[in-house]
Amino acid sequence: MFDISELVAALGSDPQGMLRNVLRIFHFLGLALGLGAATVMDIIILRLFLGQPLTHQTCDVFAVCATVVNRGLLLLWVTGIGFLLFYAAFEPVKLGNEKVWAKMAIVAVLSLNGVFIHKVILPFVMSQGGEMMLYGLSRLKQHLFLTSGVLSAVSWYGPLMIANISHLNFQVPAEQILIVYALVLICAWVVGHILLLMRNFRGLHLFERPRRHF
Repeated sequence: MFDISELVAALGSDPQGMLRNVLRIFHFLGLALGLGAATVMDIIILRLFLGQPLTHQTCDVFAVCATVVNRGLLLLWVTGIGFLLFYAAFEPVKLGNEKVWAKMAIVAVLSLNGVFIHKVILPFVMSQGGEMMLYGLSRLKQHLFLTSGVLSAVSWYGPLMIANISHLNFQVPAEQILIVYALVLICAWVVGHILLLMRNFRGLHLFERPRRHF
């Protein structure tokens, strides 16, 4: 017969380790939610920049994904602060691991970008159902929207890669990690904007009002 007391005893034998595992599980959950939803949003934006019209279903998916990204960011902040408190209480030496602070800085960038998405991009997308993504959008806003997408893609995958490179622990200063992150971001930004300029230069009718789809 199953004895739950043995399970409780096993879990309670190491409360410090249990707390660490709970923080880790919810941290990975926040990363998974944010990364997955942000990837879907980036794919939608990429397809729309390639000239596909926005359907009302696509708008709804975009809105849901934006909400999921927010939930993921919230979990990352809560668990990230939780880890800092855990380290301060039980493993203060880990506060000297500058990889932790580099990840926090990137999450801060993600949060600022999330505010821009919710305040600017999401309302525009929801108002464009049945039309081309770039119809009536100024060149400046095109580049701003593309910048936000590039920032989202690089900044979500960045912490995932940093977390899984154990050689960075206590070896590389946060400044160097952030410099590499910035260089990758700049390269992705340049490539994205070159492609956008080429698309506009070829005159592929991004600004023509298409027929509405019902």
